Amino acid sequence: MSGKESLSLDEFATAPRRQRPSLVPDPVRAQVERPADTAGVSEPETGVERGKMGTSSEASKALRQMKRARMKGASHFVNVNLDRETKRRLKLASFNMDTSMQAIMEKAIRQYLDANGY
Repeated sequence: MSGKESLSLDEFATAPRRQRPSLVPDPVRAQVERPADTAGVSEPETGVERGKMGTSSEASKALRQMKRARMKGASHFVNVNLDRETKRRLKLASFNMDTSMQAIMEKAIRQYLDANGY
C-alpha cells in the first residue's frame, strides 16, 4: 500500500453493537429518585476520601513504628569468605556438635572480641 492510498471504514470488519434494553422509567419515580441518588453519592465520597487519607497516614505511621521496633532486635549479617578446607571443618564441627554453623561462628567471634578487649 502506498502513502497515497487510504482505507475507508467500510473495509474493516467490526462487530455489531449490542442492543441495550430500552427501559422507560416512570417519570414521577425518576424525578424523585435522581436528586436523592446524586446527593447520597456525592457526600459519602468526600467523607470516604477524607477517611482514606486519615487511615492511610495512620497506617503508614503504624508501619514505620513497627519497622523501628523490629530493627531494635534485628540481626545484622556479616558475610565471611572461607576457603574450602575451613568451610568443610566448620560443617563437620556443626554436624558433630549438633548445632548450626552460624552459632559456631557467633561464638567464635564473641570469644575473639572478648579476648582482644572489644
